[in-house]
Amino acid sequence: MDEFDLPDSREKLAQQALQDIERVLLERRKQRQFVLKQTAQFVTELFNALQAVVSECRERGLTELGEPRFIEHPAGGGRRALYIPIEDWNVTFVPLVGTARPNIRDEAQIPGILFKQVAGRVAVFIGSDQDSTAFYDFLVLPTGAWFAWGYGWPRQASTVEETDFKMLAYGLMSSFIKDIFTTWRTRDETTLGAAMDARRRAYVFGLPGDEV
Repeated sequence: MDEFDLPDSREKLAQQALQDIERVLLERRKQRQFVLKQTAQFVTELFNALQAVVSECRERGLTELGEPRFIEHPAGGGRRALYIPIEDWNVTFVPLVGTARPNIRDEAQIPGILFKQVAGRVAVFIGSDQDSTAFYDFLVLPTGAWFAWGYGWPRQASTVEETDFKMLAYGLMSSFIKDIFTTWRTRDETTLGAAMDARRRAYVFGLPGDEV
């Protein structure tokens, strides 16, 4: 007779399995709740700082920067993206739903152990094309630290509380405005439909290194 067929053994194995399930799920719940709370705090502080910096620029007569506006996230729960017009294009900061492990292929410069733990994420996009991919993002880590990366030098801090969000916003806006550029599409990529559509542009966005 197999040990799994013994009533006592089956009961012990079942109890061990239940304990393992409970332990893992409760640990994940605690970590997920902490990360979500930290991410929400990070997003609030970052968005407030970005709005303040844009407001200061507009007060200086820099009308190329439009009034930032919030976009309600379809997932609800108070989630909002921040849309910032710049000249005739824009950047949009989007807090992503849920928590997940950082993707090692994104080459975030964080300790290896953190690639095996869940993090919150804020992705940044250029333009309004729904199929565009993120060019910059922030990881809010279970240690309370955060890491930002996309191009150029990474930005990071050991805690949300010690972060100078105003200076972070100045740096981000300065970098985006200086470094993001536009290039006309080639002739064979320029359609009449796009040329006559006020909502579309016949150029593509570029970042440092793209022109090489």
